[in-house]
Amino acid sequence: MVKLPNQLEKNVLTRVNNFTGVAYKDDPTIMAWELMNEPRCPSDLSGKILQDWITEMAPYLKSIDANHLLEIELEGFYGDDRKQYNPNNIQAGTNFITNNQVPSIDFATVHCYPDQWLSGSTGKAQLSFHQ
Repeated sequence: MVKLPNQLEKNVLTRVNNFTGVAYKDDPTIMAWELMNEPRCPSDLSGKILQDWITEMAPYLKSIDANHLLEIELEGFYGDDRKQYNPNNIQAGTNFITNNQVPSIDFATVHCYPDQWLSGSTGKAQLSFHQ
């Protein structure tokens, strides 16, 4: 996983909207920031690298912008302790529960792709996966 320089995140949060003149961190029309879209770290299936990154970056972003909610945007995979609940025992170097327990993370989201994760299964089986 590549760690982005802190200045990049700061530049996005403090950027001033050209049309409204309002900095993104002060913009009331923004509900939340996504820390990263569907992060995976296949080089570390324990999830420690991603967990350490979330633990570092989430409070950093909140220190710049405490006005908005923050979430990670995970696919919902569990770590080693519950991998049997992942479709086809997929491991992605994430742990949905632990990742979302970082105090600066405000809410959890899940992207679900049963048609890809359970390929070859029936539509009924894929639909039941959502439930």
